[in-house]
Amino acid sequence: MTSVDLITFCAFAGVLLLGIMALVLQDMRNQRPDARIRARIRSAFPQNGMRLNDARHDHSDLYTLSRNDNAFSLWFAPRIARLETVAGANGLRVVLGAAIVAEIIALAMARFLPLPSMLTPVLLIGLPVFASTQAYRFLIERFKRRFLDGFPDLIDLIVRAVRAGVPVTHVIGTAASECPEPLSSEFKQMGDALQVGLDLEEVLNVAVARIGIADFSFFCVCLLLQRETGGQLGETLENLAGIVRKRREIRQKTRALTGEARITTKILASVPFVILGSMFLLNRAYLMVLFDTSTGQKVLTCAAISLVMGLSVVHKMSKLDTSR
Repeated sequence: MTSVDLITFCAFAGVLLLGIMALVLQDMRNQRPDARIRARIRSAFPQNGMRLNDARHDHSDLYTLSRNDNAFSLWFAPRIARLETVAGANGLRVVLGAAIVAEIIALAMARFLPLPSMLTPVLLIGLPVFASTQAYRFLIERFKRRFLDGFPDLIDLIVRAVRAGVPVTHVIGTAASECPEPLSSEFKQMGDALQVGLDLEEVLNVAVARIGIADFSFFCVCLLLQRETGGQLGETLENLAGIVRKRREIRQKTRALTGEARITTKILASVPFVILGSMFLLNRAYLMVLFDTSTGQKVLTCAAISLVMGLSVVHKMSKLDTSR
């Protein structure tokens, strides 16, 4: 066997092994609780927000995203729409502002820090992307927290109105004035859609795709199932309100249990900077060896990379999965 055949065989085996690993990782990812919840929601609610054979498909386009033409817009437009839902018109500004600030910091680090040449483009590209992603996640998590804080009380309001004989389509619109943001704006939009003649199923489908919260999806499923099969809607929604409250308590307990790990992460992140500042004030010549020599610069680079990787691992370990 020649060297060319050996290299070809090794390349084929490597590609085959990578493909198998990718399939295994994808299967493991699909088996996660949050992935299963999203799959069930997609099966209950079509991805485009409505049924394809619905005769009123054209009317509901007033409350959905515009049609996309290319792969970039297919990936980018839903995220922009989600950002507008969770943060309004200022959401995109916050994300862009975070990316601009991160780019300025990356330029300053590339200018003044002794970084390796191969690390500079990664820093200039990776830091703004990381900052914008974190800002996007922060806005989404803030929206979820504010939405779920008042959602059980809103369900109780709907239960009392339904038991009093008010149709649920009327309650959705009137409940918007009795609840705080962001529940008020979301339910007001749903009520306006119902008033212009859209079907309840269409409105709920669009709201599920726009809001993207599992607890709200459970609420929409309850309404649709009661509409198709009948039954006591008040009792069903009352049980759902209890489930939503229990899920909120579990998230709060999880945050309390992981508080020590989060505080430890912050302390570990601040220790190197405190030591560097102390050494700069007490013995500047001893510290400047790290900045003035090539060996010290390499040590600083390795220390920064190790610190970032360690903090990332600790943060991942302290973030428990509460999607069940």
